[in-house]
Parts: sequence; C-alpha cells; structure tokens
Amino acid sequence: MRDLLDESAAHLRQGRVDDALGPLAVALEAKRSALGPEEWRHWIHKEVRQHPIYPILLEDPFVRHSATRPRGYPGDAELLDYVYRSENVRANVDRATPLGRRLLAYSTATAAPAAVRHRLSLTVSEIERLGGREGRPHVLSIACGHLREAALLKSLRNHRLERFVALDQDPRSLDLVRREWSGSGIEAIECSAMQFTRQGRALGKFDFIYALGLYDYLSDKAAQRLLATAFDMLHPGGKVWIANFIDGIPAAGYMEAVMDWWLIYRSAENLEQLAGPLQPSKVASRRTFFEPAGNLAFLEVVRA
Repeated sequence: MRDLLDESAAHLRQGRVDDALGPLAVALEAKRSALGPEEWRHWIHKEVRQHPIYPILLEDPFVRHSATRPRGYPGDAELLDYVYRSENVRANVDRATPLGRRLLAYSTATAAPAAVRHRLSLTVSEIERLGGREGRPHVLSIACGHLREAALLKSLRNHRLERFVALDQDPRSLDLVRREWSGSGIEAIECSAMQFTRQGRALGKFDFIYALGLYDYLSDKAAQRLLATAFDMLHPGGKVWIANFIDGIPAAGYMEAVMDWWLIYRSAENLEQLAGPLQPSKVASRRTFFEPAGNLAFLEVVRA
C-alpha cells in the first residue's frame, strides 16, 4: 500500500488526477474491508495522514473542508454546497490551486456526491407533486442545512405550500436560509435532533416530513425515536421520508481515510427495521427505495 501511495502522489504532482485517485480509492476500500474498525483507524493515522500525499489531497477545498471541520461537526451545510456546486463556496474554489480545482471536479463527481444530488432531486419532485394537488400542503425539513431544495421548488415560489418549516441545529445555516429566503414564508427554526424528539410535536401537523442527511449520523435508538416523533406529526395520508447511505458504497474508504468523514451506513432492511416500533394500525404503508445509482436508500412511511 505504501508503494501505491507513493505512486499516487507522483501522479498528482504531474497533474494526472484520474490515474492517482481511481486506484487509490479502490485500494483504500479494499484495505477498509480487510481491517477491523479500530485497526482501520490506526492504519489511517499511521499510513495515510503521515504520507506526503495527504497535504496534496487537501488542496481539494471539498476534501479540506471535510477534514478540518470548520463548523466543528462532520457533513455541515457548507460542505454540501461543494457537492451542489453552489455559489456560496465559489470564493473558496477560486482560491484553490489549479490542482485543487481538478481534484474538486473529480471528488464531487464520485458516487457519494452524486447520490446527494439525486437525493435532493427526488425530494424536490415529491414536494412538487404534493404542491400540485388540491389543498396547500404543510412541509417540514429536519436538519435542513442550507435548504438548497428551496431554489428548485416552483411550488414555493408560486405559493402552493401552506407552510414550510426548516429545522437545523446550526444557527449559521439558518441565518443563510433566512437571508436567502426572507419573504418566502419559510420558517427557519433552530432545533437539534434531540430537541425535535422531545418537543417537535409542538410544531403542529404536516403532510410531508423529510430528513435527508441526518440519519447517516444517528444511532438506531435515536433514529427510531426521531422517526416516531415525525410519524406522530403527520396528517392522515401524510408521509415521512428518511434517507441513509447504504452499506458498501464504493467511496467509503476514501471518505474515511482522507476526508475524515464517517457515516453510519444502513441497508434497506436496516431502514425498514427503524419503523418496527410504529403502531401498525396507524401505518397505511411503508416501503424502501433507492436513488438512481443505488448508493443511498430512502424509507417512506405513510400515515393511515
């Protein structure tokens, strides 16, 4: 593995990004699969973080943001802005080295970022479908981040939604939402996952509740409690969506070793099990489905 790291670093110094990152990602994933969790973490710190390739990889502003966690926690809204290619991070991209920008183009085109963009598109389509029906639906986003779906919603611009509530634990994310969507009717409320579980029912009833990135960081117990709260907050016929990256996503080794981005992965069956404690008589239907590339799963539960 040390030889491959040396070779990948040499490729990067010569600007050959594809030759470096493709084999590196495959090798890291194989190493991750071969080692136990603690042994894998130890190997990362000894072999990857101490190798000359690591500062080269950090020239990618997306990777550097993930590895340095400027907001103090993983997977923050600004990190996802690199995935969404938002103008919000344009200045950071422009300040990157030429190699850093090439690395960014490569890294944000891989499986995990692509799944995040598909996740957003599917959610936008669902909200638009609801907004096109008679009546004006109530929508709740849990852990909304910068609420990038809002810019894609005609139903929001055309006032076909009765209520749109956006929750997040990060006041900086909510400040951006308020700044960009003042006058739109969006209610941006500071609220952590734990606070939502305890107090969320006070927000009222909704037709669609969704959590796109939160479940990648929740234990099973916390995930079940949050789902139960969200389900209790649905109108009859309303639905909740939760999304989660699945086991075996090919980017996991690179994400953990280089980006210090650690997720809780779940299979579709694991997601189904989170709905197990819900009262069966109140559940009209439940199903799992995948984003187009199959790297991220959704659980949908509809209230009777």
